[in-house]
Amino acid sequence: MGKTSIRIKLITYFLILLLVIIVVIETVKRITGDFYLAQGLSVALAMGIGTIFGIIFSRSLTLRLNKLSNAAREISDGNLTRDIEVISEDEIRDLEEIFSLMVKHLRTLLLDMKSVSIKIHETNSNLTKLAKKLLESSNDIDVTAKSIAKSSEDQTEIVRNTTIKLESGIKAMDELVNQSSHTISKVDEAIKKTQKGETNARETLSHLETVLKEMGEYSQPIIKLPDKVEKIKVVTNVMEAIAQKTDLLSLNASIEATRAGESGKGFAIVAEEIRNMAENSKQSSQAITRLVEDILTDNKFLKEFLVKNQRDLDKGREIIRGIVQTFGDMLYGVKEIFSEIKSMEESTIRQAKELRSFSDKFKELASFASQNYKSTQKTTIVTRNQKVEVKKIVSAIRLLDRLSEKMIETQQLFTLPELPKESKENPLEENQI
Repeated sequence: MGKTSIRIKLITYFLILLLVIIVVIETVKRITGDFYLAQGLSVALAMGIGTIFGIIFSRSLTLRLNKLSNAAREISDGNLTRDIEVISEDEIRDLEEIFSLMVKHLRTLLLDMKSVSIKIHETNSNLTKLAKKLLESSNDIDVTAKSIAKSSEDQTEIVRNTTIKLESGIKAMDELVNQSSHTISKVDEAIKKTQKGETNARETLSHLETVLKEMGEYSQPIIKLPDKVEKIKVVTNVMEAIAQKTDLLSLNASIEATRAGESGKGFAIVAEEIRNMAENSKQSSQAITRLVEDILTDNKFLKEFLVKNQRDLDKGREIIRGIVQTFGDMLYGVKEIFSEIKSMEESTIRQAKELRSFSDKFKELASFASQNYKSTQKTTIVTRNQKVEVKKIVSAIRLLDRLSEKMIETQQLFTLPELPKESKENPLEENQI
């Protein structure tokens, strides 16, 4: 049905009124022929008809406005169960449609508010539970982070102490390597000295062998000397026997010269000389005999000394040979010690390298432990900040929950019509559609 404007209605009523006045004037003028009477009747009739039209029009307009006013009053009181009837065919219809649309929008808005409030309340409950769990998890994480931080700190301290001990061990091994190098140099010097001592001992033994050989050669004449001296003694015995015989001969010659008298004086002198010569020969042979006996005695002592000296030399030779053997054994032992110390030095160097590698790894481990400690400290700080933020979120959730409760209380101030079940379950979806 088309909509008629109030202005058109007023113009229509006005034209009808003019038409009635004109008709009345013309009719009265024809009947009475009095123009003024016709105008007076037309004015009175126009006023009456205008009043009737005004009352009808104003009553219709007032009735509809009163309905809208009553509906607005009920809406202001919270009653949204009443539907706004759209019955007008003029500009009031726009107002009725706007009121009707407003009521529908308010209903939808309140239903959405109710649904949103319920969902906010439910969501707040879930968020509160989640926040509590998050707080509990944050507390657990905080406790765990503190435990990890304490363990990391202890681990860092242990690694630091171990690194210090390793560094001390490395220094000790370096000192041991230096001592081993010094010992190796000393042992090498000892080897050289031992080799030189062995060479000198061998040269001494060779020289002693030569000396013993020469002494043996030199002692042979001394050993043969008693035989020669014995021969001299035999000669002296012969000379003594000759001297005795010569003495006897000179004695016989003297006796014969005495018997001869003067003629035997020359012979007596010769006999005397012969006796003197025999006496001298006897004395000389006796002296030679004593000298030979002295030589034999000295030769005996010399022979005993040579024999003893030979035994001592043989003993010295054995001692020198033992010394040479000892030098050889010492050289072999020193070489063995040199080899062992050299091997020990190489092992110590390898161990020092491994310990340095361990020390580097422990330093890296200490760095990682320190970083882990710092990270756990940061985690603890972040966890504490998270707990503060979660508490703020909980406060915001509680504030939102209070707001949702207030929205529900506000919505409860309005009375809504009963909706179908589907509309009750999904008012938001219906509004979105």
